Amino acid sequence: MKIEIKRSSSKGYYIRAVWEARPETPEAIAARCLRTFDLLKEVDPLFKLWTSAVTRPIDLEMVRDRYAEEVKAGVSRDDWREPQPECGYWCGGYTRSQPASRTFILRCCAGAAIKADFPNDVMLKTSTFRGAKPDPDVVTHKIFRSAMLVIVDAWEPVKAGAYSHPLIQLEEGDTRFPRPWIQYLCPWLARQITPPASALVERLSDGGLLMSATTETFDVDNPKHLAVAGEIAAAMAPLDRLPWPSQR
Repeated sequence: MKIEIKRSSSKGYYIRAVWEARPETPEAIAARCLRTFDLLKEVDPLFKLWTSAVTRPIDLEMVRDRYAEEVKAGVSRDDWREPQPECGYWCGGYTRSQPASRTFILRCCAGAAIKADFPNDVMLKTSTFRGAKPDPDVVTHKIFRSAMLVIVDAWEPVKAGAYSHPLIQLEEGDTRFPRPWIQYLCPWLARQITPPASALVERLSDGGLLMSATTETFDVDNPKHLAVAGEIAAAMAPLDRLPWPSQR
């Protein structure tokens, strides 16, 4: 599944991680989601308090011990409201006790086993509630890099990227690997590309690859930021031509 470009006036930032078919139980998904919440707390005080929003908004502490039940209630459903576990389960929440400009939303769909490119995904994004724009100090490279590594650790995706909405809106045509601010590739994808010399490149202990266009907050009006993001995307172009789903 290639990205769908939707035009909006949002100035927000987000991380999106995706992976192929992987059937999982609500218990396994709950463990991954709770690990995400817990590890994000270590990244920054922004992520200290969460409201779970699987079936209804409630403080995470109130449902933690029965979180698998919450995940099970978030099963995908068809047009007749019948459960479709093969399409995955929804879970996540949002940070609380923060103004909208400092609020983050975590949205997860996992456990999907359907034959599609990337039927499972996790997204961590800044809030756009009532047109809120994120405070500059919550969209730093340090926070987004660390949060991406948390998501990689908890969910084991094929790839993950950090973007701004204005950056994605510059894309023309369909691609699975758009220009990123920060890009993660799993080990088997990392082995198939040569990162550009212009990018900040980190080889991870599991064999994965992390590439950053800049350690500054990404700005589409900065030609250098855009140029390096474009070079990262160009390096990943061969991955777009691979057969997807990969059958791995």
